[in-house]
Amino acid sequence: MNKIMRCIYICFCLFTLLSKPLFAKHKIANIDGDITQVGDQFHLFYVSHDGVPGIKQAVSNSVSDNYVYDPKWYDPEPQACEAPTVWKRIGEEKWVLMYDIYGINPHNFGFSETQDFQNFTNLGRFNEGVMKTTNFASPKHGSVIHLTAAEAMRLENHWKRSQYGVQFT
Repeated sequence: MNKIMRCIYICFCLFTLLSKPLFAKHKIANIDGDITQVGDQFHLFYVSHDGVPGIKQAVSNSVSDNYVYDPKWYDPEPQACEAPTVWKRIGEEKWVLMYDIYGINPHNFGFSETQDFQNFTNLGRFNEGVMKTTNFASPKHGSVIHLTAAEAMRLENHWKRSQYGVQFT
């Protein structure tokens, strides 16, 4: 839990308390930043409002500055997207970029996978590709947090959510 809280605090500080732009020369509104460290680099995925809102990436060797603007779109969607989040696949050198496709009705999530943060493979949308939903119809602003089985069980026991049929092994 401390690592999660620290991450939220750092992100909060970066975007709110420091009040310094990550792109000094980029004058377009950017929202929904998600920073992932891979090796010595920090990959910032965010929504740029320079046309149809979609997912872009900037890279830096520092978590708090010197991000290099990349004009490339990293989501394959023709409709508006927001809320990018990236997670590493457990036991693999692969990461998944997930984003909210709010420009369609009903809303859905899209997924792309990468090994090098330059080339991304479109995995499709929930229930239209390899990713499946189990308990919701119209997702919004999702995130993924890694939990061990022991951590999941502690949460299950603490919040007494077994009535939802979730089982941890």
